[in-house]
Amino acid sequence: MLKIGFGYDVHPFAENRRLILGGVVINHPKGYGLLGHSDGDVFFHALIDSLLGMCGLGSIGEYFPESKEFENISSSILLEKTIDLINKRYIVKINNIDVVIISKSVNISSITGQIKNNTSCILNLEVSRINLKGKSGNGLGVGGNDQGIEVYCTILGEIDEI
Repeated sequence: MLKIGFGYDVHPFAENRRLILGGVVINHPKGYGLLGHSDGDVFFHALIDSLLGMCGLGSIGEYFPESKEFENISSSILLEKTIDLINKRYIVKINNIDVVIISKSVNISSITGQIKNNTSCILNLEVSRINLKGKSGNGLGVGGNDQGIEVYCTILGEIDEI
């Protein structure tokens, strides 16, 4: 069955945190990172939510609550755990992933290739099936006002129950 998943996440900037997007560590112009219980990787969080949504399995918070177990955990590990969870119930073939990252201060185009490669490796998916673009937000919203980063993710995939 052909299904679509949609994910969204937003995290505010914070001092004394690393800035990680799609597993890529970035130097923010002001030295900021993203606030979050895990490593704050909004890219992987939105991707996880879209995968779970595509499979009708709820949201990231249901599987990875704010607990000691997941405190400061790498979001790439959360993504791997999500894939394992999905693969226990479904056979999934991802057709494509389309992502928008909204940030006024982070140059997304300079890290697009790295994010796509990281995502491709974790999902065992051809890089050509992943599209990623950055937007400035034009002074609107959390990303556009440079208060944090917002990510929207859509996935189209074929799903069959095991």
